Amino acid sequence: MRANILWGAAILAAALVLGPSAEARRAATAEPPKAAAPAGIWTAGTQPERDCGRARRKFWVPQEGWIVRTVVSCR
Repeated sequence: MRANILWGAAILAAALVLGPSAEARRAATAEPPKAAAPAGIWTAGTQPERDCGRARRKFWVPQEGWIVRTVVSCR
């Protein structure tokens, strides 16, 4: 039991001594990429012109069974 504790402490000490420093870890992390501007912007009042249609579809929900929903699909 005591040998296991000493062995674990030796591995931890070696990892702390041989591992990279905090400055090296901070330098290695890349900055997140900048977000690109959206290609098209629309609000709820001004929807882009598309070929969209509404249809009623049946869906199977495991706890509820068959349900009917109105679905909007655009091409």
